[in-house]
Amino acid sequence: MIPARLLPLTVIKVRPATSTDRYGNTELDYGAAASRIAVAAWIDQASASEDTPNGRDVIVGVWKLITNHTDLDAADRIEWGSSIYELDGPAWPVHTPAGLHHLEARLRRVEG
Repeated sequence: MIPARLLPLTVIKVRPATSTDRYGNTELDYGAAASRIAVAAWIDQASASEDTPNGRDVIVGVWKLITNHTDLDAADRIEWGSSIYELDGPAWPVHTPAGLHHLEARLRRVEG
């Protein structure tokens, strides 16, 4: 596991509540019904790019979450400060010869 001093950020992991709509589709609710827990982590920007379709500036950033918390689901969101991120696919475990070391996940910023 990563020493606590190297995971200085406290982020909030949001696990959505689920319900089924009238068509049988699962709906995710990130509002008051969702569970929220504090998680020690490190967030680092992995890459960024700018695109200008139709003259409009768009900035796309990819972030990496590193944590010892092992219960991350692809549907979870991460709240950090005033920003909200969603996992871009499932988190992956990082192993050493001694066993599980930590989890990493790619994040996308949620706008609006």
